[in-house]
Amino acid sequence: MSNILSRLFHKEGGSPTHQVDRAFVSEYTQFIEHYLEEHPEVLEDQHDGRLIYWDKKVDLEAQKKAEMDSVPDDGYGFLSFAWINRKH
Repeated sequence: MSNILSRLFHKEGGSPTHQVDRAFVSEYTQFIEHYLEEHPEVLEDQHDGRLIYWDKKVDLEAQKKAEMDSVPDDGYGFLSFAWINRKH
């Protein structure tokens, strides 16, 4: 096992070293960059959408009150105890 690790991490291990071409840009990335250059409003819409759905201030007191005011679920999908005392 140590022989494999030494070949992976040390140049003198005998395995060829591969260089990653950092200048490579995929066709997908080129398309997206070109599209965003032509349509800057997309980034503005994205920012606005993030503000609507994600960047919200949480009122911890209101959340705690809502948790205390909740009614436990019976697991059946409706309140079965409401039907027990009702005449059908």
